[in-house]
Amino acid sequence: MLELLMSGNPPAELMEAVATHAVCELGEGHGGEHADHVWDEDERGGATWFLWTDSAHRFAVLRWCETLAADPDEACTVFAEHPSAHSWAVVDPVREALWADVERHPERWEFGGG
Repeated sequence: MLELLMSGNPPAELMEAVATHAVCELGEGHGGEHADHVWDEDERGGATWFLWTDSAHRFAVLRWCETLAADPDEACTVFAEHPSAHSWAVVDPVREALWADVERHPERWEFGGG
């Protein structure tokens, strides 16, 4: 499977499967391709990303962004030269909705002794 994904021309069925489950990590309102992290490529100093537009999609190994947040222990978790804000400034609406539900209904999530 790894060899298929890393090849320059993975099978269309595999590309279609990933394309239907990808979530852009760059936030809203950015230019260029959408991007979803697939897995780390530590030996290459980056990660494999699934990139797509309305008309094309591809896999690419991209270096990590080296920008640090105000807290020097927090680095941007997106690829170098990404077309959006750094990861700490991107709001994930799904995550926000889940945390709002946790706050409203902690018993549903087994918090608060429920």
